[in-house]
This record gives sequence, structure tokens and C-alpha cells, in this order.
Amino acid sequence: MIRCLASGVFASFVLTLLTTFAVAGTSLPPFDATDVPHAPDYADRACWLVQPSAPDAHPVDVFWVYPTVLHDDVHWLMPVDNDELRTAATTSLTTQASVFSGQANVYAPLYRQMNMAALSLPHAETETLIQFGKDDIRQAFTYYLEHLNNGRPFILAGHSQGSEILTELMVASWGKFGCENRLVAAYLIGWSVTPDDLAANPALALCKNATQTRCIVTYNTVAPGRQTVAPTIRPGAQVTNPLSWATNDIFVPAKQNLGAVFFAADGTPTTVPHFTSAQILESGLVVQPLDPELVNSDLVSFPKGVYHFYDYSLFYENLKQNVHDRIQTFSRQ
Repeated sequence: MIRCLASGVFASFVLTLLTTFAVAGTSLPPFDATDVPHAPDYADRACWLVQPSAPDAHPVDVFWVYPTVLHDDVHWLMPVDNDELRTAATTSLTTQASVFSGQANVYAPLYRQMNMAALSLPHAETETLIQFGKDDIRQAFTYYLEHLNNGRPFILAGHSQGSEILTELMVASWGKFGCENRLVAAYLIGWSVTPDDLAANPALALCKNATQTRCIVTYNTVAPGRQTVAPTIRPGAQVTNPLSWATNDIFVPAKQNLGAVFFAADGTPTTVPHFTSAQILESGLVVQPLDPELVNSDLVSFPKGVYHFYDYSLFYENLKQNVHDRIQTFSRQ
């Protein structure tokens, strides 16, 4: 374990699963499994991206797992003491996790997430890399429950790789932590929850209306017909429509969109009411933005028409309202 101060120091230890592998299409050096970042020590406040200064300011917590911010040509795994990467992860607190602001105490652990380039690797090699983040988040969540939560209701939330890790944590272990009755909801956005996931753990349930609690909200936004090129949409992915909070395929018009919110580099928000409609089709959340170019990506991992980076922004005000509604419902139970 390390004290999470900026130092760039790495640990060396041998994995029996895999020692090295090379990657086509990236300038990253071959991954060397004998040289990986130290595991965080969650008893050290510096190993958290954020903890509330006043833990009892709100009666509900949110355990936030930030999305992929590592896409450089240096690191396969995020060193949690790297200032630049910590700053990038902090941006998610403004652009995404702020839907919980003023409603919940935010706890966000740092973790050794994998580089986005790992999406191009064979499945077994990707799994080797992401396992570090899975192990870290399990440790962080366990520490949070034992030392920080103090019996409060809580929300699980993330995006992209953060949601993937939370999804797998819930599939593997939900029902075993002893805290499950305190879950308000899990917002596992930007990743897929499949029928196999739900079948693997009967303790899991998909949210099917706006006020259901102890359930999962999940979706991936795409333009019409772009479901099959979205790398985060797995076969059979379940979807919650954030304009209706239903799981059916009924088209919901943009007039029900309370506001998309886009953030400038300095964090200044711009709200655009009625920015897009939404409809569940073929395991994706199909949207038709007023200005598609505003939300398009030119990255290979997320091609044009895959609006992954804007999963929260497109429905920001609806998400914020829904968090309020589920918390209120939970408080009356």
C-alpha cells in the first residue's frame, strides 16, 4: 500500500497470470506486469479523489467511480499519485457527478484504472489490466462501508470504466456486503448490464420507473443505427430511458428533456432545454440531438454517432431530478 502523494513511484512484483504483452495500433510500450503502480491505501485521505468535508451535510452518500481518464502513451495503469491524471479524474466531479451535488455526500476513490488503449487488446489481456481497478474499488468500497458510511443510505454511481467496475462488483458480490437495504439506486451509466448479469445475481434489479429504489439505471447513448459500433453496448444490454425512467421502447420526445448541460473548460455550465429525444432500440438509447456535431467524438474507440462522453450531459437535469425523487422515495420507506 502507498500513501497517495504525487511521487510517480512504482512497485515491482510478479504476476503469475501474464508477464508482458504488446499492442498493435498504440505507441504504448509493452505492458510489463512486474512493474505496476502501488495499490492505494484507502485509510489515507490522499487516496481519495474527494471526501466530504462535512460527512453529515446530507442524509445520503454517493460512492462515485470516475470514468476513463487515462489515454496517454506512457501508462497502462493509472498511478494514483500522478497529479495530471488526478486533475483529469476531478473533472468528472463537475461534468457528471455534480448531478448529485447538494443532494448527497460524495465519496470518490482513486483507483488504478486501465488505459483506454486496452480496449484494442484481446479480451484476456484487457481483463488482466482492468482487474487492478476492480480490486482497488472493492477495497475502497469495503473501507467506505466500514469507516466512512456510518449507516447512511447511499447511491452507487459511475461512468464508462467506472460503471463497468461497479457492475462487475455488484454481479459478483451484491447481497453479501450487508448494506444492500441502504442502496437508494445504482447509476451504472455508460456501460451495459445484461440479462446474464441479472440472472447471475438475483439480488440485482433494473429500475423500471422514476421512484423505484434499490435498483439499477443503465444506458448508452447513440445516434440511430449506431448501436453495433458502440464498444460499451454488449449483446442484450438492458436500458433505462432517462426521459421516462421506463424500460420499454416507447419514443419519448425532446419536450420531456429538462435540459442537457455542457461544461466549458473552466467548468462553466450551459443548459439547453429539450436538447434531445430518447428511445430504447436494440440495446442502445437512441437520441436525436438538436446539434449532433456538438456531441460527436472523433476518437477511434468511440466513433461518430456514439455519444458516450455525453451520457450524463444529454440528460443532466433529468438525472438531477431523478436523484432527488429516488432519495425522497427512499426516505419515506
